[in-house]
Amino acid sequence: MRLFRLEIKRIMKSRRTLTLLAAALLMSIVMAYLPISFESINRPGEDGKIIELGGLPAIQFKRDYFEKTAGNITPQKLAEALRTYQSYVKEYGILNDVPLDIYIENIMAIRPMLRGLIEAFADPKTGIGADLMDIDPDEVEQYFYEKCVSHLDDTMNLEQKEYEAARQFAAGRYADVDQPFYLYPGMSRDAFDYTTLYILVLSILCVAIASPAFANEYQTGSDSILRCTKYGRMKLAVTRILSVCCIFIVIFILGMSIHLLILNLAFGTDCLKTSFQMLFSVINLPNINLGQLQIILVLAGLLSVLAIVSCTLFLSARCRDSLTVLLISIVILFLPIFAYGALGDTWIGGILPSAGIGMKNNFLYQLCDFNFLHIGGMSFWTPYVILVSAAVEIPLFLFLTVRSYCKHQVA
Repeated sequence: MRLFRLEIKRIMKSRRTLTLLAAALLMSIVMAYLPISFESINRPGEDGKIIELGGLPAIQFKRDYFEKTAGNITPQKLAEALRTYQSYVKEYGILNDVPLDIYIENIMAIRPMLRGLIEAFADPKTGIGADLMDIDPDEVEQYFYEKCVSHLDDTMNLEQKEYEAARQFAAGRYADVDQPFYLYPGMSRDAFDYTTLYILVLSILCVAIASPAFANEYQTGSDSILRCTKYGRMKLAVTRILSVCCIFIVIFILGMSIHLLILNLAFGTDCLKTSFQMLFSVINLPNINLGQLQIILVLAGLLSVLAIVSCTLFLSARCRDSLTVLLISIVILFLPIFAYGALGDTWIGGILPSAGIGMKNNFLYQLCDFNFLHIGGMSFWTPYVILVSAAVEIPLFLFLTVRSYCKHQVA
């Protein structure tokens, strides 16, 4: 325990570590502030002029305004909203010609509900969304949730035509989704995008902190002395790994807690009861709400960060200078992003330590999409591949780190 405390103290006394940790906490605030600042809405003023609200005033206005449509999304509620929308479009010709005061009073509140109709009634052959004016409200009232199931089947037939296992998996997962969906005003998709972006930032900072863990001692020559001490080699390696991982876990949890606390205070906690399907797509497979989504992103992000940190520690135990470790680790960190952009979903991008971290390839978008990796007649949903791979790689890389450090030979 004394050796563990000394390792913690040694790492935390580094000016580089303190700077990077301060940057991690600062970025948690910045990444929470940005989606709040981007919120905006127009409303008519008392003198007939248009008033533009932004930031917290816009969020508060939306929360109060959309409260009247909050709750469970029944087919009857959807049908009535569609009838209202169609009546005003027929009256004014196109939606842009509807006066702002009428639009805000009668149409704007129901728009979030109507987005799902465009998907559910999409063309089964092409997947192109339907025009709201072409949808029959009576059909919505009778068959909305059945149409969601049909649209999922059509989508899987388009995207996974050759893989029966993937289609069966999607149908089974969607059958477990709770209906009717729930919709509460508040958090936007941008907020979740910035949460995943913050996880990427944390990953970069953690890699930068972990890269000199062993390699720096090789460079200075102090490792030769430490190996001759009573607790050198294996015990020192294990203690150093535990101390580094503990620091990362604490900073990750602290940073994410600050980030999510700011977001939830700004947007309100009621919106966390919204069904995942109502914010992203009505045919999404996870049976969760937005509050559960936040928890899943934190846990999956922590698992991925520990995986890439474990890989960095292994490289640090193998390489002779910290700069080489940092460069290789950064390449591995960004490789899934480039692989996804160039090749789409592949096993290379799915099993790397940083597979759940990135931009369009991050864990959130994998939950939203219908991406599968295939071996023979078997199909594996990419979120499962990412989680299982990270869970396997953490102990594997840590074992290889200890082994590499114990076998290191001074040149």
